[in-house]
Amino acid sequence: MRRPFTTRQTLGILLCVLGVQQADAQALDDSTAPGWRFSVTPYFWMAGLKGDVGAFSALPPSSIDVSFADIFSHLDGLPAFVAGEAWHGQWGLLGDVEYLTLKANASTPGPQFSGATLKQWNFNSTLAGAYRVVDAPQVSVDAFVGTRIFYVDNRIDLSAAAIPSRSASLGDTWANAIAGARVNAPLPDGFLFNAYADVGGFGISSDWTWQIYGGVGYRFKSWLTAYAGYRYLDVHHRDGGFLYDVHEQGPQLSARISF
Repeated sequence: MRRPFTTRQTLGILLCVLGVQQADAQALDDSTAPGWRFSVTPYFWMAGLKGDVGAFSALPPSSIDVSFADIFSHLDGLPAFVAGEAWHGQWGLLGDVEYLTLKANASTPGPQFSGATLKQWNFNSTLAGAYRVVDAPQVSVDAFVGTRIFYVDNRIDLSAAAIPSRSASLGDTWANAIAGARVNAPLPDGFLFNAYADVGGFGISSDWTWQIYGGVGYRFKSWLTAYAGYRYLDVHHRDGGFLYDVHEQGPQLSARISF
């Protein structure tokens, strides 16, 4: 039976894609181009995780702190990260899907336990409508509104000390309205600068969520652009005994394929 790719092998494949030989760099996408324009962007986000999570309604939450440098040792299974876009003129549709499972030690919710282990299934998907408000040779600016859907399942195993061990698993699904903007600007020698920010929640289905990204890209061919940047995502959501109050941050590598 053929073995699935490990996380390190997947990252190696992505780095090989990023290492395609240099070709002529081109300008940013032109919203005046006729017809539809599409792109698919597989990426890898080496995100650390820090914050409080809860799965017991009668116990305080557990704290978790995993740096992005240690992310490989805490991944449980193969993650999936992919974004896509469709544009017609100045109007666009943006999508992003992420899935990963993490396993790490967490703080105990009291002295009656000797240790805690967290396993977390984490899925989020973003869908937004966009409009290009600035489309100039020097810079393009897109504004967008949409929704971000979360599914998070926390399983916490508490080791016995003063009282017997216990385990609980509690998950929740929620959606946040979001609004944001992104900027792309050409740099000398075929490089590109790009930045992205959004904010949402507004106390409707979660207290808040916000995100920011900044990076540099290089267009190797008309259909292939590689990016490297840094991304930060903050989410706070509570529903009964379920708590997800964390921020994720770390480097992100991506390869955008346009057609």
